[in-house]
Amino acid sequence: MPHKSVNRLFVQLILYSLFSSNSFAIEDASQNRIAQRQAFLQAERYISQNREADYFALAASLKTYPLYPYLHYQWLKNHLDDQNGIELYLSEYADSRYAQQLHSKWLFNLGKQQRWDAVLSHQYPTDNPETQCLFALAQFHNNQSVVALNRAKRLWLQADLHSEHCDALFSLLKQSSSFDSDLAWQKFQWALSNNNPQVATPLLDFLSDQQRPIANIWLKLYKQPELVKQHGDWKRESDQAGLMFAQTILRWADSDLTAALATWDREKNTINIAPETLIDTENNLALALALKGEADAYQRLAQLSKPNQANREWQIRAALRAQNWSAADTALAGLDDETKHQDKWQYWQARAWHELGQKPQAEHVFQQLAQQRSFYGFLAAEKLQQPINLADNPIHVSATEIAQLKQQANFQVVSEFLALDRPLEAKRQWWFATTHLDKHDLAVAAKLAEQWQWPAIAIFTSAKAQQWNDISLRFPLVYANEIDLHATKHQVDPALIFGLLRQESAFDESADSVVGAKGLMQLMPKTAKEIASELKQTWQNDSRLFNPNLNIQYGSFYYKKLLTEFDDHPLLATAAYNAGSKKVKRWLSSNQALPGDIWIELIPYKETREYVSSVLQYALIYQQRLHRESLKVVNLIREVKPY
Repeated sequence: MPHKSVNRLFVQLILYSLFSSNSFAIEDASQNRIAQRQAFLQAERYISQNREADYFALAASLKTYPLYPYLHYQWLKNHLDDQNGIELYLSEYADSRYAQQLHSKWLFNLGKQQRWDAVLSHQYPTDNPETQCLFALAQFHNNQSVVALNRAKRLWLQADLHSEHCDALFSLLKQSSSFDSDLAWQKFQWALSNNNPQVATPLLDFLSDQQRPIANIWLKLYKQPELVKQHGDWKRESDQAGLMFAQTILRWADSDLTAALATWDREKNTINIAPETLIDTENNLALALALKGEADAYQRLAQLSKPNQANREWQIRAALRAQNWSAADTALAGLDDETKHQDKWQYWQARAWHELGQKPQAEHVFQQLAQQRSFYGFLAAEKLQQPINLADNPIHVSATEIAQLKQQANFQVVSEFLALDRPLEAKRQWWFATTHLDKHDLAVAAKLAEQWQWPAIAIFTSAKAQQWNDISLRFPLVYANEIDLHATKHQVDPALIFGLLRQESAFDESADSVVGAKGLMQLMPKTAKEIASELKQTWQNDSRLFNPNLNIQYGSFYYKKLLTEFDDHPLLATAAYNAGSKKVKRWLSSNQALPGDIWIELIPYKETREYVSSVLQYALIYQQRLHRESLKVVNLIREVKPY
């Protein structure tokens, strides 16, 4: 056909551009690489068009191109019946990122074809439950039913798995003699313990006549936990009474903590509750009191027989809420040695000593803390009226080391994905390439990412290398023009915008969270649409949020709105940027003003607590990087008034 001759000519032209007629080597390496990229893109088009002859003719010229394993993986994943081709690929490119992906796809395809011998002969160790279901199914159909069903029981009990092969495996399990009412009862308990009543309900049909009535009561209590306060024979007669009672109390505590606590205290000694369940429930109820800011939380936490780490920390916070420094000092003494030496708790120990009149001890701790580049180190410096210490110590690696790493095959793949503007594939390949690097080579990789102007990857790689002190690498001044423009326009300190951006995305303009937040300042599309309307701009689509300038414009505008809403208090506006205004208003006291540092410590959400301290810390670092002096620690953590 005419188009085939044209295609052959196209291939010949590309081949000619790749190799000289005499030496099969291109004189200009950069021109060769450009030609390879063009050929690669054309080969991808051939794959999408399923033009096999054209693909193989062109692909043959690309075997030295770094992206050839990726290219041929794309072909083979669409031709999973090509066993010889796949086995050859898995042998030749076993160390590539795509070998495991192809292996998995191929095995699942073999499973669909019920080629169980082939599945077993090519199985591999894995923690993936769905792949384990496939292997167990292959064992069952290959005269290894006992081993397969034992594996099936473990998988069935550990999670709520749904896939073609898991469903088939569990169906075989339920039809076998290995399945009985006790196994169903174990799964029923797992389901309700993991807030999964939709899994528990169908299991009623598999329970014994003795188990089913108790199960029905348990389901009823799950749906209406307040019924736990009523008398019932199950509290005395059921072997599961203690677990049922404890779980129901904790569910009830979510909606009515006072009533749940009263019922628990009244009845816990009259029901047979396992010691570990008793301890866990006491710990969780005490924690719930502290999270709600109840006045009796400290006392309840102090009386726990085996408090966990969260209980100990919230006992300190309960004392801080009351500004009872003697109680805070006592609670701090209950921390383990490792936790005591964390910057946060050192700061609060020094604060307690200072308030209790032990000023020399407090000043000694503040002096040590002030040397640290951390939020609490900066607070300590403020207490001493000293400048903050950035402790800058750049990573020192040679240009030769960077060049050598860049030439490694895996990093050449990264480089090509970047050249082709495929940041997601480049990111995935980067983390694959760095998986087995030692700390020194990770530091080299961090400097390579910095050289490639890839700030997010440089930041995260330096953290993986445990290199924390290269300030220009970890706190780059990228997007400085856009930030200055929009911060100035909306009358927000640019250091605060830098701090938000560093925390939200680490300067990854393509950041896309699991909840849908997008871009540098991680804006939700719904919020962005509202901002566009307020700015009288036309909203086109969500992908606009990956435009750095637009994202910074909208993020700065939104943060300014929050500052206005919270009386220009950066601490509260920052908390609202993460958790939302409604939650922050719920966290404000109705009758008590609190110092800003204490208010941060009392934020119920760990994520928001750490978020606020990080953003404010980063803002202070950026203030120094920008050679500004407008942000003052004392203003950032000024008193939080009642709402």
